[in-house]
Amino acid sequence: MRIEEIAKALGDESRRKIVELLKSGELPATAIFEQFSFAAPTISRHLSVLKDAGIVSTRRNGVFIYYSIEKETLQILAQWLSPFLPEKPEKVKSIPKEKSNLPKQKDIQNSFDKFQSEF
Repeated sequence: MRIEEIAKALGDESRRKIVELLKSGELPATAIFEQFSFAAPTISRHLSVLKDAGIVSTRRNGVFIYYSIEKETLQILAQWLSPFLPEKPEKVKSIPKEKSNLPKQKDIQNSFDKFQSEF
């Protein structure tokens, strides 16, 4: 049941954005609220869903609540997904350029053109 809770919590775009905000480290709730145009209760609900799924944890410092990612929970999801993913990330190969069948034209200069370019 754990994978379903994690997947459901990450199924919402706003919650994924919150997780991305937290990937660089712990943030206070106010900093998270500032990144959205939604009302604070809406963001609080998203944070609550993430917390209930074990994706984020909280730390209280006075009146401030700080949120951080629970990497162990995301590791559970990564382990579940690993059989479906390639061992090594494949390099994206560039698209080969179409070769022209036309012969290359040589840069032919007559002596007058060469003479003019020297002045």
